[in-house]
Amino acid sequence: MLSFIKEIELPFKIPTPDKTIKVAVTGLSRSGKTVFLTSLINQLIANDKLPYLNEKLGRPFVARLLPPDSVYVRFDYYSKIKAFRLKEPKWPKATKSVSKTTLQLEFKSEYAFLKNQIINLELIDYPGEWLLDLSMLELDFASWSKSMLSLAKVAKRKRYAQEWLQYMQSVDLYGLPADEHTEEILHDHYSEYLKSLHYRGYSFVQPGRFLEPGDMQDDPLLCFCPLPAPVGSCHPDSIYARFEKRYEQYIQEVVKRLYLEHFESFDTQIVLVDLLKTLEHGYDVFEDMHLSFKHILKSFTYGTNNFLTRFFKLQINQVIFAATKADYLPRSQHNRYKKLLEEMIWDLKKELDVRHIDTEVTVLAAVKSTQDVRAKIDGKEVECIRGVVEGEHEPSTHFPGELPESYQDETFLRKGDFHVTRFRPISFPLRDTKAVEHIRMDKLIYSILKDRV
Repeated sequence: MLSFIKEIELPFKIPTPDKTIKVAVTGLSRSGKTVFLTSLINQLIANDKLPYLNEKLGRPFVARLLPPDSVYVRFDYYSKIKAFRLKEPKWPKATKSVSKTTLQLEFKSEYAFLKNQIINLELIDYPGEWLLDLSMLELDFASWSKSMLSLAKVAKRKRYAQEWLQYMQSVDLYGLPADEHTEEILHDHYSEYLKSLHYRGYSFVQPGRFLEPGDMQDDPLLCFCPLPAPVGSCHPDSIYARFEKRYEQYIQEVVKRLYLEHFESFDTQIVLVDLLKTLEHGYDVFEDMHLSFKHILKSFTYGTNNFLTRFFKLQINQVIFAATKADYLPRSQHNRYKKLLEEMIWDLKKELDVRHIDTEVTVLAAVKSTQDVRAKIDGKEVECIRGVVEGEHEPSTHFPGELPESYQDETFLRKGDFHVTRFRPISFPLRDTKAVEHIRMDKLIYSILKDRV
């Protein structure tokens, strides 16, 4: 009976409502956002390497890129994929600002008299460093400065902050400045401190625009840094007064405006995590990355009591945490890799669960650049990976080491028993009729679309 109904042809089609699914993709620098988005678009357009997705949905579909929205910078899929299609493929340049692209998915209707279902998948990419600044909205200059100065004096950070802290002590911050260049020098010392942290794998840096300025490169509005609060009054034209004014302008004109424009509501937030960085640099970097995600996610604490709800009315229904670059590990270690991510964000996930937000933890490789092989190391056969190392031309075999079972194993992380090898990407097929090899991208795409198709 049902099959008979499906074949009925009417002289008109009964419309089905179109849907828009808004997906925010974020991650700290080098987490793989650009690679992830390029692969995601490639996978959906080609649809030849998504067996899990097609089996679960059970409905054929076609995907096409829609023309760019004139209001937003478009994620430039075509220039990114061009780098992957070179004779010697390269990782594409990372995006440095907010970008947006929309994929239209057309699903075959179950019944002949219904129009095909249209879903617009709106993908918004933004630097995680900028999201760190959201937590500054609840702080005035004095409170923010106190927090940053306290953090800079912690042992693991203090050695990188010495020049900035020492120079600050030699300057009159509260009277008329003696030298017009003093402000720039203070700002430059603070920026160098943040860059030193970033170079060594640390994630929590504020303001994030000091590392990823985007369209604000060399903007005088960014010329400020944390300063100790005055004990008494200070001159209205002092360095402290000027920095305080710029800070307030930055909050109002950059941070608040950006998120009012781009982040009113999302259906899904994907948080990409370069977990390998914590294994490369040690336990301090793990703790610092956890602090970063805590600040990022508290800005989207998806409930009515969060201070940002009053500003933006943010609504997010689903958060997916994904550890990237899974192809840098043998498949046999992926479960342990996932457990390490779960350990890093367990308290954040718990808070989201309590607020009835659907959360998921996964590991993936948007581009699978290695193959699993077995090889003998010191006479013992172990699971290894084989690929072309960056800067080389021929494939080679590498054993990264065994992942720890827990981040509580601090001695493991401090001994440096784990080694990350950076591989060159494999070439993408020359046309979008075929997609690049990946790990678990089809399962992540299904998580975005399920219950909405």
